[in-house]
Amino acid sequence: MNNTFDFNRFGKLLAFDGRKYLRNFGLTLAILCGLNLVLWLMTLIFGFTLPTLPRWMVIYLAIMLGVIMVPAKAFGDINLSREGVQFAMLPVSNLEKYFSYVLFCLLTPVIIIFGSWAVDSLLTLLPFGGFTHYIKSFSFGGIMESFMLEIGEMAGEDLTSDENVNMFLNMFGPGYTINMIVGLFFSTGLFMFGNLLFKTHKTGKTLACMIGVSYVLSMIMQIVLIASGQSFFTNPENIDVSMISDFTNRSLLINNIMHIMLVIGLYIGIFFKLKTQKY
Repeated sequence: MNNTFDFNRFGKLLAFDGRKYLRNFGLTLAILCGLNLVLWLMTLIFGFTLPTLPRWMVIYLAIMLGVIMVPAKAFGDINLSREGVQFAMLPVSNLEKYFSYVLFCLLTPVIIIFGSWAVDSLLTLLPFGGFTHYIKSFSFGGIMESFMLEIGEMAGEDLTSDENVNMFLNMFGPGYTINMIVGLFFSTGLFMFGNLLFKTHKTGKTLACMIGVSYVLSMIMQIVLIASGQSFFTNPENIDVSMISDFTNRSLLINNIMHIMLVIGLYIGIFFKLKTQKY
């Protein structure tokens, strides 16, 4: 089968892979979407109120767990010597296999985001329990702003009127949101590639590679920043909030550029690994 693309054939492949996805990962997906239920039960039992920030952090944890687990759990057999033969013999092109594999893995964090938000919102609707505010934003800046407003309500004052607080909130602008989105594409691609590369202990080995790659990237980023003559490093006694903001924005820009390059390389690599897979 060559690398042509036929919508009718691709639709049948999506249905086939969808059944496999739900069979192998459906229960895990439901559990991840309901993680905030544990927090809500704790607030109900112990009688405290929980701001949106820790709830958002649990949702983000669920997203990362989903990204880490879905390739090996839902499609872990596609490169195995015996089980992978069925995948290799499917009457579809390599391009169609690639798009289906990528689609279901990238769809997982999206499902968890909206599923978790829906569960959290339903729990907030209840007149009992400690969820008193809705999660209104999934951007890092929006979450931090909501958190400061909620803390201000508890303290009986508007913290966002403080100039330093506003400058602090401005640090978590679009760059952070872009960083999170690119990071999700990168993490998903890395675990998808690891699922094709390794035949045993797929998740563990990929995690080890991810830690190594992250360490190398952080070292490169630090070298670039230091070499650029940042007074953040050379004159630490003169640091103020605006300097920290500039440093953060520059760090995010470099980080995003490196991750975007890696993401492009990863997804090209996934296609060719899938295409040249040997059984």
